[in-house]
Amino acid sequence: MGMTDNELLQAFESGALTGADFPHERHVRVTWLLTQRDGLEQARETVARGIRGIAERAGNPAAFHVTITRAWCELIAAADDLESLPELLDRSLLSHYYSARALESGRERWVEPDLAPLRLPPPPRPEVDLVSVMRQVPAAVAVLSAKSGGDVHATTVSSVTSVSRRPPLVLVCLAEGSRALELASEAGAFTLSFLASGQEDVAARFADGARPAGHAQFAGVPHRLTPQGPVIAGAAAWLGCTMSAVHPGGDHRVVVGEVASADVGDGHPLVRHDGAFL
Repeated sequence: MGMTDNELLQAFESGALTGADFPHERHVRVTWLLTQRDGLEQARETVARGIRGIAERAGNPAAFHVTITRAWCELIAAADDLESLPELLDRSLLSHYYSARALESGRERWVEPDLAPLRLPPPPRPEVDLVSVMRQVPAAVAVLSAKSGGDVHATTVSSVTSVSRRPPLVLVCLAEGSRALELASEAGAFTLSFLASGQEDVAARFADGARPAGHAQFAGVPHRLTPQGPVIAGAAAWLGCTMSAVHPGGDHRVVVGEVASADVGDGHPLVRHDGAFL
C-alpha cells in the first residue's frame, strides 16, 4: 500500500507498522525523514524505539540489534538525498564497515566499526580470507597420482569430497596449469590415496615443489600400480577414478572422477587442521 512521507512517519511513530510493512526500503526512508526533521541524535532514539516495537509486536524482541540500527542511522543521516546514494538500499552495506564477529558482539550494545569508519560512499569490501577460515576445517590428506604412458606424477591434495553415490563420483581441485591436472587429463584417470596417521612424511614429500619429477618422486615410497595409476602402500583408503568432467573453478579446476575401484586399509586417516597433521 502506497503512503505519503507524512503517512509513513505517522504509521511508524504510532506503532501501526508490522515487519511485513517495514521492508528495508521503508527503513531507509523513515530514518532519512526523521534525521532531516529532528537531527541525528533524536532520530536515532525514534528509530530504535520504533524498530524495537516492531520486533516486540512480532513476538521476537531479540531481533532488535543495537549496533545495526544505530549504524544505519549514522550512514543514512549523511545523505543529502537518497536518490544519489543507491547503495543505501543494499542490505549488506554494513559488511563494508563491520566484520561478522564485530556485528554479532553488538546486538545489545553499540560497537564501533572495526573495518572502516561509517562514511559514504562506502569503502571496498575487505578481501575474504578464505585460506585462514578453511585452515580451521579438518580435511583428509590424500595423494593424487596419475600415469600416462611412461610418465607419472603425484601431488598432495586436501580438497576431496564425494559427489554422488549412483554413479559413484568424487571431486578434487587441482591448480590451473599444474602437472597433476595435465597428466590426469592425458591419462583420463587418477588415483587418490587417503594417507594414514604416520604418513606425514609422504604428505610432505608430494607437497614439496622441489621434489624430483617423474618416477624419481616415488623413490623410497612404497606403492603399487593399478589401472588408474599408483596407489600409496599403507594408505587408510584409496580410490581409482576415471575422468568424468573438468570444470573451471577460479585459479583451480574442479576434477570430477567416477570411482572404478576402491578399498580401505587398517590405519587411522591422516587429517590436516590449522596447518598441522593430526
